[in-house]
Amino acid sequence: MSNQVQKIEYAKFCQNILIENNINCLLIGGALINSIRDNGSLQSDDIDFAILTDSKQFHMKTILETFTDHINFSWSLYPDFVSICPVHENLTIKIDFFKFVKINLNYYMNDANWIHERISHFQTFKHSEVILENKSFLTMYRPDLFLKTVYGDYSVKREDYANLKGGDTQHLQECVYYVDINNFDTIDFKVENLKLFFKNVIVKTDLVGLDETKINVFDPIYASQFDKNKILLYKDFTNFLVKHNITFKDF
Repeated sequence: MSNQVQKIEYAKFCQNILIENNINCLLIGGALINSIRDNGSLQSDDIDFAILTDSKQFHMKTILETFTDHINFSWSLYPDFVSICPVHENLTIKIDFFKFVKINLNYYMNDANWIHERISHFQTFKHSEVILENKSFLTMYRPDLFLKTVYGDYSVKREDYANLKGGDTQHLQECVYYVDINNFDTIDFKVENLKLFFKNVIVKTDLVGLDETKINVFDPIYASQFDKNKILLYKDFTNFLVKHNITFKDF
């Protein structure tokens, strides 16, 4: 087994352990860029994960305690992130776990130096999967927009992925809502709910000219026309609102 394959399997095993223990763990950083931009070819020296939590009191020591019975590793622990390295003579990799704390509807990296690094609210309704060296990793919905928010034009390779355009959320403020004409009598309620998340809501009644660079939200009647794991349905929003006891308009 190659060193590269071992790295990926180790990282995947770590993510699985945390998810099995109800810790929300999503792939981010350079490895996520590699999965999208570089056809899943790992080129990063380390692998980064976001730990999403609703509480500032969540202690990153919990990550280490979760791994203790499963893997042998060395570690460095900080208030807002933890790094682990496998104790294995033939395997050199560092895996970093960063705490993202929920503030209102977004998750922000808890380190004040990176407070603009966020996972926006619409991305937390559902998970998606990306491929890294033939292994599937969980990440947030529309990771391309997450990377654009954090790094700007991440398609351009550079030595340092400093957050040159960190906090740029212009592309996240608008959505296009595709509603079936037969459900058009409920559009006022639906638009008001979507405006809880987006500054501008554009309504269309057909799928002609679908723009994949935008945030597209679909009436559930369109679900059969898409891969359900890759589209955002209006019902995802209403379910989220109900779950988190956020006021919304029903119909």
